[in-house]
Amino acid sequence: MSALSPENLIGYVPVILPLVLAVAGWCVPNLARFLALWPRFFVGVRPMFGWQGYFHANSPLYVDHWSKELLEKVSGLPQIFEYLGPEKIITHQLANLRPQIDGIIDDVMNEDNAVMWENLPVLVKNRFYLRAHRLLPRIIDDIIEELGDGLSRMLSYQRLLEYAEKQNPGTLRRIYDLLSAHTFNSMARFCAIMGFVAGCIQLLIAILLQSSSIEYWVISSAFVVFYFFWICQHWIQYPYKPIKLGRWQVRSPYTRFRTEQDQALAELLAQSVLSIQNIFNTLLNGSGSRRTHTIIRKRVAILVEDINVRTFVQLTMGPIGYLELKNTLTDKLTESIIEPLEEEHFNRERSTLVQHHLKQRLAALPDAVFFAQLKRILEPLSIIGGVGGFLLGASAGVLQWLLLYF
Repeated sequence: MSALSPENLIGYVPVILPLVLAVAGWCVPNLARFLALWPRFFVGVRPMFGWQGYFHANSPLYVDHWSKELLEKVSGLPQIFEYLGPEKIITHQLANLRPQIDGIIDDVMNEDNAVMWENLPVLVKNRFYLRAHRLLPRIIDDIIEELGDGLSRMLSYQRLLEYAEKQNPGTLRRIYDLLSAHTFNSMARFCAIMGFVAGCIQLLIAILLQSSSIEYWVISSAFVVFYFFWICQHWIQYPYKPIKLGRWQVRSPYTRFRTEQDQALAELLAQSVLSIQNIFNTLLNGSGSRRTHTIIRKRVAILVEDINVRTFVQLTMGPIGYLELKNTLTDKLTESIIEPLEEEHFNRERSTLVQHHLKQRLAALPDAVFFAQLKRILEPLSIIGGVGGFLLGASAGVLQWLLLYF
């Protein structure tokens, strides 16, 4: 008789039956996670017939929740700005702008006022250049200082998250994964173990009751797996506070991998959402950019406020031409101010300090804050997990019955 003959395989059926339920249990949290993220865009006929991943369909709710219930509790934006180093930002900008300032002025003047600029006396031109070089440090210092002082009024974590996602699609998804990946993996392992144990009990009951009906296997498997996701939501958080039992300490499974999660989250936030590049791009191009441009325009205006330059330009171009010149110069300098802040090396260097700060602040937060994030992620998936678990359990029951009696 062959070692793999049907007669020999029958002896393995009692072991295989609990494994089928274990696989069904393992699939439940993975199914919920999959349907939370897939598909990214709606597939089907709106509004009823189709599906979009829950996370993508409700990303504004997650942005609002993470902003208020996580990031604002970690650190205030002015504090983050101090760790980025305003003085380092000013030094870096000046180092890049000083060699360019003459060229910037020439470009602005030659763009719409080439004749006037060519006919301008060299003495007046040089006076303009010297004035720009002398005032540039003061202008940059004043802009950064005023932006820093008004940061909490001009900017919010919600705007930073939205702009980071706009510039780098997938940023919000990476935050979601960081906050939930370990949890879903732990839930999958726990459900697999529960499934195997439940399968053993199910087999024992079937032997004791001499039950051979398909209804027993399908209904028992369906209802057992149906409750897996609900049980896991509570298991992953229990106990909410560590319990000491003599020399041992009982902790929530979540707290065992929280340190690793905090480090990864601090790195992601520091290098994307709270980077110098994202903060200044949001200030300049985000929904509240008008105030930022007003500050820059006010500070840059002093470059052409020299009485000789102003008088000559107004006489040559008129008041409207003078105003247009100021606006063009402001726009050009704004572009030049943001350009040095987009350098990858500079962003990575400053982000290291923010990352260290965030890691310390995240570690100091109570577990309840992170349990709130888990609740926000898991609760909306309860229906998916329940219905999916019921269907997976019923399918597993049919397979168990087929393995046992066919």
